[in-house]
Amino acid sequence: MGSLKALTLAGAVAMFVAPATIVPGAFAADLLPPAPELEPVPAAAAAAVGSGFYLRGDLGAGFDEPANRTSTFAAPYTMAALNAWYGDTSMDTSFIAGLGVGYQFNSWFRADVTGEYRSAATYRATNYYSGSAVACAGLPSGVCGDAYSGQVSVGLFLVNGYFDLGTWSGLTPYVGAGLGIADYSMGRLTDQSLQVQNPGFGMSDTASSANFAWALMAGVAYRLGPDLLLDVGYRYVNMGQINSAPISCNSVCFHEAQHFDLWSNDLLFGLRWLLPVYAPPIVTAKY
Repeated sequence: MGSLKALTLAGAVAMFVAPATIVPGAFAADLLPPAPELEPVPAAAAAAVGSGFYLRGDLGAGFDEPANRTSTFAAPYTMAALNAWYGDTSMDTSFIAGLGVGYQFNSWFRADVTGEYRSAATYRATNYYSGSAVACAGLPSGVCGDAYSGQVSVGLFLVNGYFDLGTWSGLTPYVGAGLGIADYSMGRLTDQSLQVQNPGFGMSDTASSANFAWALMAGVAYRLGPDLLLDVGYRYVNMGQINSAPISCNSVCFHEAQHFDLWSNDLLFGLRWLLPVYAPPIVTAKY
């Protein structure tokens, strides 16, 4: 009986002193640790990725070449009936300025649509005829002729495709072809007789029309930066037939109109800007 009382008393004492003697955190071993404090994560910037689209701008020179010139006269006159033949034909160089938009389909093929202005270039030509009874400047006796001059300007619009041939040391050679429209204007074509005395003079109205055009090109691109390329290229472009309006004159007049095919060897310098698309950042938790 005494031992029972002793056990009861010992238990009561233990219950009384236990809270004061247990080391703080003794129960913590039986619980999950508190969640770590999260560090603030700075907002991620949107990432720039290639969209495939690009813009282009070009400047250059067009070395224009007129070919296959013919003259049409009011009936019944012809070059043969007038004992006439064609002399030299030439054109000055055009200044070229163009813009375009394109798409890079993969590493080897791209396409774009371009529009360009080709500044007015002076067209010059001569015709000669025999049987003249008057003196003509710089020509032998019995031969005379006419000198022609006019201004030809062109707006050229093309759809182009290119094959990129690989990249070495930042240089990417390419070849391509284009189809489109050449919208031309031939300013007033003047006709000046080469007679020394009382030379005749004539002039046509302005003529405008549009032709089918096609082009072949080759060049090389150099990467100036992640989104910018320098493009240097050669292009052959055929702009179809150019037709003048009939020439009216101040003396004997056959209402001549001239026709010639126009093609050009072009040298172009351009920039291509690859348009980026900004993708939203991927948000991740930091532990």
